[in-house]
Amino acid sequence: MAGKLEPLAMEPPEVVEETEEAEGQTKPLKVPEDLLAMVKKLHKEGSLEPQIEDLINRINEFQQAKKKSSEEMVEAQALWESLHRELDSLNGEKVHLEEVLSKKQEALGILQLHCERKESGAQRKNMLQECTEQTSVHNCQVTESCRQRKLGIQVEEQLENLMSQHKDLWELHMLKQRLTWEIRALQSSKEQLLTEEKLARDKLREVERRLRSPPEVGSARMVNDGLPAEVEILEGQETAPNRCPPKDAACKGEAGPERPSARSEDLEPPPDPEDPPRPLPPRPSFEGDRK
Repeated sequence: MAGKLEPLAMEPPEVVEETEEAEGQTKPLKVPEDLLAMVKKLHKEGSLEPQIEDLINRINEFQQAKKKSSEEMVEAQALWESLHRELDSLNGEKVHLEEVLSKKQEALGILQLHCERKESGAQRKNMLQECTEQTSVHNCQVTESCRQRKLGIQVEEQLENLMSQHKDLWELHMLKQRLTWEIRALQSSKEQLLTEEKLARDKLREVERRLRSPPEVGSARMVNDGLPAEVEILEGQETAPNRCPPKDAACKGEAGPERPSARSEDLEPPPDPEDPPRPLPPRPSFEGDRK
């Protein structure tokens, strides 16, 4: 239907009629000549009557053939007219189909343009969605990094607070150790002074007892000679601890021997508070000192 239909190669009925009339005119002209020739021939031979019937039969056959050909011509003309009408209808249908085709092509172009716009819009939407997702992921990463940074800052602040508290506790512990050491050193020096005082008093009592007892002549003289020296020594021993600080080792040696119960670890100086902290020793008990 899309291709063009070729018109039928048929002659119009007027031309067909003219040709048939010309043929009909030529045929009657030829038939009488044949008849005359046949009549002359039969006349010569003397047998004319039997051939007339034959001629009549032939004329009838010609008439029937002419009638049949005219009928066929009418049928052909009717067929030609029907074909011509069908051709006209086909041409009209062709025009209609061409119009429909043009409309369909126009609608197809519009639909293709709409589809292209829709596809471009979908691609743009997908790209926008991807950009939005990437932006949201980046924002989440930035938020997480900020949160971790804040947590790190908080941890650092807590660590600094703990370090400052530990430093304060360490300084307090070192101060307590220093005070404990000083208290023990003072107690040790006090006990040492009490022991020396007791020894000095015992010596004074011994000297007084010797002075009160009746001495012999030689011994009395020796006692009288050595008494002032012993008194001076005892007086020097009593006044020496008051003049020397308890931390001076030379004064301790002059004052007398240390008490055996005093421990050297009690008299060790405490470490400097600025030194790095060490593991805390067990807390000493001061029950004996308090008593």
